Amino acid sequence: MASALDAVATPDGLRLGARWAVRSVADPPSERPRRPRRPRRTYVVRSAEGGPELLVDLHPVADHPVRACYPFGARDLVVGLVLPGPDPAENGPALAARLLRDLVPVLFALSPRCRRVVAAPDEDDTATQLALEAGGFRRIGEADLPGDTVVLFAVEPPAVAGLSTALDDMPH
Repeated sequence: MASALDAVATPDGLRLGARWAVRSVADPPSERPRRPRRPRRTYVVRSAEGGPELLVDLHPVADHPVRACYPFGARDLVVGLVLPGPDPAENGPALAARLLRDLVPVLFALSPRCRRVVAAPDEDDTATQLALEAGGFRRIGEADLPGDTVVLFAVEPPAVAGLSTALDDMPH
């Protein structure tokens, strides 16, 4: 069965348009064997205008520890970000927010059955949390994962996000 990741990550890489230079990098070997797993995809992304590089990891939620945190859909994705160093001149959070605003619509367009893209930065990683919020993600809450406490963020496609959850609007 093809995963949502297969739909968005073509063999020659993720395509984000002319504003971004994207190249795929080899995934590090898994430290511990688990059930057969769909591979994550890792990309180095740089603005076409130049500047620092960002690392972007894409995982199916089913193959990521965050799967224990919410009732995920089979096509949901996890986005992981590694921002450039602490040099303020690099402006990593602003760059990452701009990247996320371009990346998320591409993920949903390429995988129409994906109902949520989530991110789970460490609770102490405030720079990534700010980048996620500025990039259109909503803070959902905190979760304890093995060895880490993370803050959960999510974004949904407009068709899902626009659905009313009010009890009066539910079919009877």
